[in-house]
Formats: sequence, C-alpha cells, structure tokens
Amino acid sequence: MGGSAKLNTRFGLKLGSINTNYTEDILVFYNGGYFQYIELFILPNSFDDTIEYWKRFSVPIVIHAPHSFAGMNLSMPEERGNNKIKLSETLRFADALKAEYIIFHSGVNGKIEEAVNQLRPFADDRCLIENKPMKGINGEKCLGFAPEEIRYIMDELQAGFCLDFGHAVCAANSVKKKPLEYIGEFSALNPRMYHLTDGDFASERDLHLHYGDGTFPLKELLKTINSGAMVTNEAKHDSDTDLNDYKRDFFYVKDI
Repeated sequence: MGGSAKLNTRFGLKLGSINTNYTEDILVFYNGGYFQYIELFILPNSFDDTIEYWKRFSVPIVIHAPHSFAGMNLSMPEERGNNKIKLSETLRFADALKAEYIIFHSGVNGKIEEAVNQLRPFADDRCLIENKPMKGINGEKCLGFAPEEIRYIMDELQAGFCLDFGHAVCAANSVKKKPLEYIGEFSALNPRMYHLTDGDFASERDLHLHYGDGTFPLKELLKTINSGAMVTNEAKHDSDTDLNDYKRDFFYVKDI
C-alpha cells in the first residue's frame, strides 16, 4: 500500500499523543514512504506537554478523540462536563495540527441519542464516526456496532464515516451475520477512512494483531477500500523504542 501501491491508498501510522519516543523512525519512515499520515489518539491532559513536539513534524495528521478507555463516554449524560473538557482538548489538537479528520466513538452502555447531543456542538466537516464491536473487552455494550446506528449519527451530525474492519468482523459475529456481508453494509455508507488490523475472523473480540498473525481475509478486505482512501494500521506496537513492527506490517500488506 502507500502512495505507489496498486490501491492508491494513503497508509497511516497510529500513535498516542504521549508517544514522543519514536522521533527517528517517524522521520525515516515518513520520508521513506512507509506512511502518508499519522493518526494521533488523544490522551487526556496531554496538549500542553506534547503539542510543540507534534507540530515539529511536516506530516499530515488525523485526530482520534479519546474513547471510554481514556475516560470519555459520550453516551452517558452524567459525563457531560468531563466529556466537554476532553472534546475541547481534542479540537485544540485538531486545530493546532490542521487535522484533516477527527474520529469519534459513540460510547458504551448508554444512549446513542445522548452521544449525538454531546457531539453536536463540536461536530464540523472534519468529524468521522467509527463503527464498534457489539461487545467491549470488559463486557460493555458498545454503541455504533450496527450500520443503521452509524447512519443515524451521520445524518444527525452531517458526519463522515471511518470503517474499522476488525470492529465490523466482531459485530458481525455477535449478531450472527457473515462478516464480509456485514462489511458490505458498512461500505455502502461510503467511508472516508478505514482501520485495518488482523485478528480472529470468528471472534467477537478485537485483537489488533499484526498482518499475517490472524485469520482475517486481508486480500478480500483490501478490495473493499475506496481508491485514494486513508487506511490506518491499528496493530499494537511491540516496542517503546522503535516502529519496526509497523514497517513489517507495511511490507506484508502492500504486496497482497
């Protein structure tokens, strides 16, 4: 994949806002064409300490807002004050780094209408909603696991869509549908971005494995990607000091 690949996609590196220890690999890999943008997951209360670090890179940025594991659950009314603080910081990052998109999760264990209401004051044309598994890692019920839920949020907020393949596979297994057919329903929503990892194709749990370490039909998934779209590798990093695992993933998938 990448700029010269047959799919004409832009391939993205996923990092957290506090991951300021990969400087050399970021520069070498970006200049080498291994990724065309960084998707930056915002850890709360990190703006003041890290924004100057991220501004030093001449790399396109996509922002991923905090989710429930990072203390932001948009579906719960009692979290409105806390969520507003985190949403404001997310937009500060997006504005400072001139982000092309801002990706949001719709929350867990609450109401999808509440998530829409909390997002509405912050949503603009950069806003993308990401689909989720039906079941979270700790047994929570995720919102946005069904295509009709994503469509509702898109319509209410005039938002775009980020299709997470792993989440769609998990949700399909939960609702007893064929994963590729379920992904087809999501693809009909015209995703602007994609998240791609490997995993257990028969599981309800998202594993974020490196390409080739699971049973996902990666070749078939790649065929569903819109030409020119952005595709973020969300496999977990193996090292705190280098990004060699990302480089291996890049070479694995680009020749599929």
